[in-house]
Amino acid sequence: MTQLIILLLLIHFVIAYQCYRYASIKGYPIRVFTVLGCMPYFNLVVWIYLLFLPELEPFEHHNHDQKQPL
Repeated sequence: MTQLIILLLLIHFVIAYQCYRYASIKGYPIRVFTVLGCMPYFNLVVWIYLLFLPELEPFEHHNHDQKQPL
């Protein structure tokens, strides 16, 4: 029984680390997604959500010379 608990805790912390990693890579608030990733039964949803979120681009990298589509 203790081995099962240890395995579940290990999986839980690995998913929380993945939430931290994907939030930092994609430019989202790291603390928010890490805290949400540490919540049991919610961490898997947050992790999948982060997998499909697009990367945020800094405002300076946008080209202001482009015309907006009609």
